[in-house]
Amino acid sequence: MRAHSVAITIFLVFFFESSVLGQWIPRIPDIKTALALSDATLGLALLALPLGTLLGFSVVGKVIEHYGLRNSCRLFLPLWALLFIGPALAQTFTQLCIALFLCGAAVGMIETAMNTEAARIEKDSGERLMSRCHGFWSLGTMFGALMGGALAQWNVSVIMHFTIAMPVIAVCGYLVATALPVVNSHSESNDLGEEEEGRSQLFRWPARSILLLCIMPLGIMMVEGAFIDWSAVFMREVMSAEPLLIGITYSAFSLIMAIVRLSGDSLATRYGDLTIVRVSGIASTVGITLFALSPSIPWAFIGAALSGAGVAIVFPLAVTAAANRPGRSSADNVAALNMIAFSAFMVAPPIIGFISELLGLRIALVLLGPVALLTYLLAKEVEAVSAEEAEPAK
Repeated sequence: MRAHSVAITIFLVFFFESSVLGQWIPRIPDIKTALALSDATLGLALLALPLGTLLGFSVVGKVIEHYGLRNSCRLFLPLWALLFIGPALAQTFTQLCIALFLCGAAVGMIETAMNTEAARIEKDSGERLMSRCHGFWSLGTMFGALMGGALAQWNVSVIMHFTIAMPVIAVCGYLVATALPVVNSHSESNDLGEEEEGRSQLFRWPARSILLLCIMPLGIMMVEGAFIDWSAVFMREVMSAEPLLIGITYSAFSLIMAIVRLSGDSLATRYGDLTIVRVSGIASTVGITLFALSPSIPWAFIGAALSGAGVAIVFPLAVTAAANRPGRSSADNVAALNMIAFSAFMVAPPIIGFISELLGLRIALVLLGPVALLTYLLAKEVEAVSAEEAEPAK
């Protein structure tokens, strides 16, 4: 398979995976209303998603070893989409929590599989493409959010929306994942860093050589997670926006992310990873603060756009850095990064809910500003580490 075709295939895997999340974003207020949830109880329900994700990350290394990257992608991408029918069917708070927990387990699997596959393709081709992969992830969320916002505006029920859209995404996801290149097991085992005895452990905590790298994106991942789950509620309840405008606002956030990510590989090559991460940390801090304190919808748009630019490239750069760190397999390193960074991405929304119940949603969101500065402070972690500096595999 030609390198260009392989790149397009992995881009589409990212697109369809994120479009599931995009469909969910503008329907969260409808779920909140249908189940009569307060901000705190919604936040508690949303906590089930990262708890499930932790389960997925804890076993994904073993699953990938058994099934391979390609098969893992084509198994867990459709499963992630189909499981999201569960939250739409939930009739009680408990049912919603269980459904979101299962969704979280599936997304932990597909996130690690597709990111590790992207890192493998990037390494084999010798061409940077991780940022563009995440650019297509942003396009997928934008597409899903626009579609979900439009259907909400037209009063299409969440159940009808998800029972039609999610199976379609599942089929499309399976087809594009099936088109990924078939890699012989010996070659893939070498790429994944399989140990001599032929068995990899279940998830291990990050080696010292990548621990700070795993912590570095926490701030911007929390900003991104907050936008996904709370921007819709903020726009409806604080800014009094209509459903379609809610979808458009998040789409502005996602569109800017996509534009920056699609040009991110060339930007990183030109200006260097360190500079890009530092600028991103500042932009995300200013953006989320402006969004939270916006006096009107146009200011909210500007804050959303700036936040999107700030969170765009940091995680893709961190994934590439983790996959290339010596000492452990790329799958182990990417799983460790995913577990810590993606858990922050998922944990932020329920924390926002609890704080919002006490202090209001504006205050809850503005408190993310200082947290986003963590990315700026730890920016040097994206720079290369030599084999001598890295902790050897254990």
